[in-house]
Amino acid sequence: MTESMVFDAAVEVGIAAFCAGAEPPGDDEVWGRLTGAGVEPWLAERLLIFLPMAFTRRLLPDVAFPDAVVAPGGRVSLPAEAVFVAALARAQQAGRGEIERVALRSSEIKAINNALSAGSELSDLELGETALARDLEPVEPGDGGVPSPRAVFEGLLRGHHVLLDGEAKADAKLFVHPAPAGMVMAQVDFAVSHPALATPWLVESFAGHGTTWREAIGGALRKFERGSLHPIVDGLLRPGAASDQVVRERYEHPGGAFELVLGAQLTMFTDRAVPSAGPLLDRLLDELRSVPLTRRVHGLRLFTAYHDGRLQTNEVLLDGEPWPGGEAVVADSPAPLPHGRVAVRLFSLLVPADGVQYSSGKS
Repeated sequence: MTESMVFDAAVEVGIAAFCAGAEPPGDDEVWGRLTGAGVEPWLAERLLIFLPMAFTRRLLPDVAFPDAVVAPGGRVSLPAEAVFVAALARAQQAGRGEIERVALRSSEIKAINNALSAGSELSDLELGETALARDLEPVEPGDGGVPSPRAVFEGLLRGHHVLLDGEAKADAKLFVHPAPAGMVMAQVDFAVSHPALATPWLVESFAGHGTTWREAIGGALRKFERGSLHPIVDGLLRPGAASDQVVRERYEHPGGAFELVLGAQLTMFTDRAVPSAGPLLDRLLDELRSVPLTRRVHGLRLFTAYHDGRLQTNEVLLDGEPWPGGEAVVADSPAPLPHGRVAVRLFSLLVPADGVQYSSGKS
């Protein structure tokens, strides 16, 4: 992972700060949104300056932009600034609304508009270097208050001696969601690609919230590590590397036998003891025998939420897609607790048990 990729999540947080609200926020408001949610000042400053510059380059790709800015202490090379490089990469995937909010506040846009009003042609413009009123704060070690889920995910895989330089690939992306004042909401999609999978990518999505981005992203990361990481490692990427963290059992299916590689049960919204979802999983596996399965690795995920015994969320995914048969089983099953709020999540892989060979990503 390059240095700039460490700031992929920070860039998402910065874009969300620029795009929040019905009207474009001022610099002070963006600064407050960032630092108020735990973004360290040196990183917030770079997001505030570099994001509009990066998005302007996406908006006007034919203009010759300088590759440096001028500060009282000297020139600052933009390609040497990891936050700018990360912002420039993200700008290439930006939507129109993001571009309008972020790019149009750039001082470079104002200079271009002034030149065009004076009769210049866009193709002939040669912009001077932007002058900063003060020197940038020194870059401090670490992530600046916004952990990169991708970096953490890759670190967890390295801890299990999984290599990603072959056919196996992994990614993780932060999505920012609206949250009440004083809170932030993070959704992290963890994705794995492997030739043994029944689908091109297996995606597990987790949400976290808190008063800071470190807290919110950390919550999503911890749920993923507890519930989904180990089946993915042990059932797909490096069999046997997390055998003490999963349950393996044989599953007979009309299309051939599988090994069920099951992660830990996650319970949410309650401090009370919650019964095992094993009986419900058994009923789902019985129903799954009526579904044709290829001799590939399949993902099966259950997420249910109840309030006072009433089913609020019924999500059963097979290979990342809603499985109506599984949802019918859940709808016909009792709640884990009769009172209060409770949610249960289970994730497993179905791995062919007939000696199918595939690359394991072993070191």
